Amino acid sequence: MNIDTQLEKSTLTITLDVRHPFCFLALGPALALGNECGFEVNWLPRAAEPLRAPKPSADDDDRGIRHRRNRAQMVGREIAVYAEAQSLTIKDPYRNGSADALHMAWLYVRNTKPDAFEALLVKSFRRYWSLELDVSDVDAAAELVAEFAGDAREYKSWARTEGPAALCQVGGELDEVGAVTAPTYLACGQVFQGRQHLPMIRWLLDGEVGPIPN
Repeated sequence: MNIDTQLEKSTLTITLDVRHPFCFLALGPALALGNECGFEVNWLPRAAEPLRAPKPSADDDDRGIRHRRNRAQMVGREIAVYAEAQSLTIKDPYRNGSADALHMAWLYVRNTKPDAFEALLVKSFRRYWSLELDVSDVDAAAELVAEFAGDAREYKSWARTEGPAALCQVGGELDEVGAVTAPTYLACGQVFQGRQHLPMIRWLLDGEVGPIPN
């Protein structure tokens, strides 16, 4: 199966890692932007560094340790606030582990049943963050593939043979354009890391009409 990343053709490319809560928070607003502006977002899997849980305080903590703990606590509160605003369930934002099986499923459905791909993305995130999906398990990912793209036997075979190389290929192409984490947005020849840039991206896609977003 040939994976075309469409990096040079797409109006907006967004990288996602199902394990990162910021990607879940980025998904809905980006879907809405694509629908409102009439273009398809080019979604690609990209592994991101997991969040680190704040460490318990200790009597011998120095200023650096306290700062990192405070920062981690602030990030946790930010996730909770924005998840509530979008009516999203995010349980245990500090989980880690491989998501290759699911990310390969994304590539497979993106390539074989593109009309179902965004619905698959939404369900993937919702099930993972509700602690209902093992994203490291090919068989579990295959159940999602079957739901959105029919018979999953070909996916399971592909995931255990060509799939890992395809995932590496996508990662390599993303590295070349500077999309080294997720969520990363590629639009109008520019690279933006983080969903906070969405107003600027929309302004660029609208032809830079009106004042520059703050």
